Amino acid sequence: KESVQLDLGHARSIGGGDYALATNSSQHILSTGIGKDIRIVRVYPDTIIIGFEGKMEKRVPVRPRVTVNCSPMFRLGDSIRVTPEYVTISGPEALLDKISFVETEGREFNDVNANISEDLKLILPEGITQVSVQPSIVKVIAVVGKYTEGRFTIPLSTINVPSNVDLKTFPDKVDVIFQVPVENYSVIKPEMFRAVADYRKVQKGSQSLEVEIVKQPLYIRNLKTEPARVDFIIRK
Repeated sequence: KESVQLDLGHARSIGGGDYALATNSSQHILSTGIGKDIRIVRVYPDTIIIGFEGKMEKRVPVRPRVTVNCSPMFRLGDSIRVTPEYVTISGPEALLDKISFVETEGREFNDVNANISEDLKLILPEGITQVSVQPSIVKVIAVVGKYTEGRFTIPLSTINVPSNVDLKTFPDKVDVIFQVPVENYSVIKPEMFRAVADYRKVQKGSQSLEVEIVKQPLYIRNLKTEPARVDFIIRK
């Protein structure tokens, strides 16, 4: 046989949660495992040490191992979520100490143009087998929406300019380019944006300043300005 069963009822405590089982006392069981025509003379090792650990539980977060590739003009509306966000793992304390999170099985979604709601199995770290997870399956959720591109021309303001200094930028207006959900496009207005050039960031020998966006709507993505830098002159 590939294996034999030993009766742990014959084991004796040696302290610290460990028990010793003398293999010589189990020769009759071993004999049945190898056949009646073979006589066992000696068993190595002569003693098997068995350790018992108390079963512990703890809650750990779930990390989705998921990649979402959207169709053209579609974007993830938010980060990928899982529900529940936390699961309970149970097993020997020494093993639980090695686990700070649990991942889902890997999954890649391509050419996505609709919301995702999929049940995925949870995977324990490699080599850990004596730990259980409840629940063992979680739901992965990704909100996907259609986006369109928007563009406005807005004035460029200067900030942190001393009272005895006149800072002039060229040009004095910039274009803001962004992507926005189709359903929100009509509510986006130019006054929701503010672009500035900061006098404090003038560097010696440089003739240009970075354009910074200090005000923008919350639900837009991939915001950029044209130009990204502007020339300037300083008069005192």
